[in-house]
This record gives sequence, C-alpha cells and structure tokens, in this order.
Amino acid sequence: MELFYKITLHELIADILTIVDEREYSSKNALERVFKRVSGKDKERVRGLAHAYVFEIEKWKKKIDFIGNSVLKGTKIEELEPYLANLLRIGIFEMKFKKINPAIATDSVVRVVKERYDLNRAKFINAILREIEGFNVENALKSLKERDKTEYLSVKFSHPRWYVEYVIDLLGYENAIRLLLSNNKAQRYYIRVNPLKTDVDSLSEYLEEHGVRVARTPVSDVLKVLDYTTPITRLEWYKKGYFVIQDLASAYVAHVLTPEKGEKILDLAAAPGSKTFHVAHLMENTGEIIAVDYSLERLRKMEAKMKILGVKNVKLVHADGMRFKDMRKFDKIILDAPCSSSGTYRQFPEVKWRFNEEKIKKVIQVQKAMIRNAFKNLKKEGEMTYSTCSIRIDENEENIKYAIEKVGFNLVAYPFNWGEKGFTEIGEMVFRSFTHLHDCNSFFIAKLKKE
Repeated sequence: MELFYKITLHELIADILTIVDEREYSSKNALERVFKRVSGKDKERVRGLAHAYVFEIEKWKKKIDFIGNSVLKGTKIEELEPYLANLLRIGIFEMKFKKINPAIATDSVVRVVKERYDLNRAKFINAILREIEGFNVENALKSLKERDKTEYLSVKFSHPRWYVEYVIDLLGYENAIRLLLSNNKAQRYYIRVNPLKTDVDSLSEYLEEHGVRVARTPVSDVLKVLDYTTPITRLEWYKKGYFVIQDLASAYVAHVLTPEKGEKILDLAAAPGSKTFHVAHLMENTGEIIAVDYSLERLRKMEAKMKILGVKNVKLVHADGMRFKDMRKFDKIILDAPCSSSGTYRQFPEVKWRFNEEKIKKVIQVQKAMIRNAFKNLKKEGEMTYSTCSIRIDENEENIKYAIEKVGFNLVAYPFNWGEKGFTEIGEMVFRSFTHLHDCNSFFIAKLKKE
C-alpha cells in the first residue's frame, strides 16, 4: 500500500508517532498534520489504519518498550533516534500485539530503515526484531513480578509507574486494577445535543435511524453511544452542528455552573471549546461569554466550530488565563484548568508519557494562579466551577482548599445527582467520576462562590 510520494503506511505511522513525541501534539492533531500532505484514493482507509496503529502503540508504549529493552544490549529504545525508535515500536507492535507474521512485520520495518537510514542500521533493526520474534513476553513479565510488583503492573497495563503507585494509594489495590484495565478498553463515545438546532428526543431518533444505538445518561442533554454502523463524524447532523461529541463528565460542568440567560460569563481556559459552547447553548445565545485561551491556533478552531454550532454570544480572546483581566466583573466563571490529564488515558493515551512529578508541580502552580485570577474577575456573590480531568488530589481537593483558605472563595453545596464523593475533609461537597465506575473520563468538579 503506497501513498503520495511513495510514503508507506509504516513511514506515515512513524511520522505521526514522532510528532506526538517531540511536539507533544495529540494523536488526532498529529494525524491531521501528516495527512495534509497525503493524497490518493486510499487516503481515508489509510487514515483509519494509521490512527488505529498510533492509538494502540501510544496505549501500549511501556509494554512495547519493555519488550524492546529486554532484547537490546547497551542501549534502550528510548535512547535511539526518535524516528528509528518508533519504527522499531511498530515492528514490535505488529509482531507481539497484532500477531502479524514475524517475517512480514520485520521486513516491512527493515525496508523503511534501509531507505531512510543505511544498511548498517537496517541490519541492526533486523537482528533486534529477529530476536524479539522468539522472546517470551509472559515469562519476562512473570520474572519482573517476582522482582518488582509495582513495575510489573506498570508494564503489564502500560501505565507510568507514578500513576500505578498513586491509584493504588488512592483507591486500594482492587479498584486500582479495575481502573488500569478500564483505561485500556475501547473509548466510549458520548453525544451532546445542540438545543439551538434540535432536541434530545429528535436527535435520539435520528441517530437510531442512521444505525447509531444510544442510551440516556445522568446528564439530560447527553446520549451514550452503545454501538454504530457508520462513524458518527460522517453523519450529516454532526457536520451541520446538530450535536457534538463530548465526554459525559465534561458535559456535566456547564450544568453545575447553571448559567442564566443574559449573564456575563468568563471561561479562563476555553479551548477546544466544548464547555464554552455548552454554556452558550444553555444560555440560548443570550448574554456574553468571554472565552480566553493562550493558543491562537486553538482559538481559530473554536471560531470555525462556533459557526457550525450557531453560537453567537461568545467573544474569543487570545490571552493568558493566569493574567487576563476585564474592566467589568463576571457573574460566573468556568475554570477547566490545565492539568496532568491523568483522567483521560482511555481517550488520549499519549498523555500518559508526558508528565512526571516535577511537571505536575509546575501545572499545580498554574492552576493556583488561575484560581487567584478568577477570584479577581468575579463579581461579589459570583460563582465559579473548577474542574479538571485529573485523578490527583493535589490538582483537585487540595486546590479547592487553597481557594477557600488562601484566596477567599466559599465552597457551594451543589446537589450532584451522580458520580462519587471526593477525598479529604471537603470530599462530601465535590464531584468525582472514574473511568472504571462511570464509563467516562475520570473527572473532578467543585462549585465555588465569592461572598
């Protein structure tokens, strides 16, 4: 299978994986960038194949690297030149996960290495893959389990070691294993209706007529996709903005905010815009929403999406949410804070490999700065919803305690009608969802008020 300029599927996948690694793009954005220079009648089919490969390789990256590093001598797969490392990962993935004939998997990768590099490196990769062919993964895992049980779990379920340690401490061993397993399951899709264009009953009927089986959820305007025959994004109503794809817990944030018609609302970290547009829909295009984000590129994508969804009460502002200040105070604020994304591993497996304790500490400082800035921008008696897609207490409950004790907020006793309680002494008054319990992203929500 060949594409534009004779780029093979394996080269495309290695290109995407390398962009994901080096530029920290999402798999979806990296895929879009690479496929801008791809043409041919096979483009859409190859795009689907490439996306599946990238998603699964990112999901199983630690286990793949464990297999490679068990065979490599004197170096590690992470120390190889990134593109070469990703070609090796593709070979391991095809051989050990997809169960492709080892000779075919090896030959496909070696041919690319020979063309992109030289004969010596082609021979090196060939030798490694030949040795991996006979490598017994289960025996190696059994041996690892005897030496280091935590590392064994980290490799077996392909999660960062810090995450495994954290969730065992947070949830206990049994629930931690359930969460790890759930993070590796197929992504669950949720659909939120756009009330400016249709209603949830009409949308449900339309979807059923087009081979999408759905069920109601605890969030009134969100449907759970049970199965489908046609990809949801190919449906005419999706293209025309009758509905959006949005995670269940994410869609709960706007309801907790409870925006009223005519209010002035600030979204301090707006892109990609799901929550901003949801608030606009709940307000029926009345009032004004100031949507702030530091990424101009992401704001431009929001602008295009606004037109499709019929949103007219949002003003996009390119600014830093830690410092943005408006002349007028706001009735309500959404702070869906930048975070470790440790609740989204099922949806975005690449984020598993981007954070360590040092990076998370820096993110927490950003979260606190945004909380302080939100307080300055809020009217007296104004309310704010704080949310993250993180499992961590230090990004969630501890930040709420900081907002109360150091900034001046009060915690609102919102009547959450689903989800779990949180942790620490404020746990009864905050919301949490977990992937293994609620079949959506692990999420945190709290509602605060400025007295």
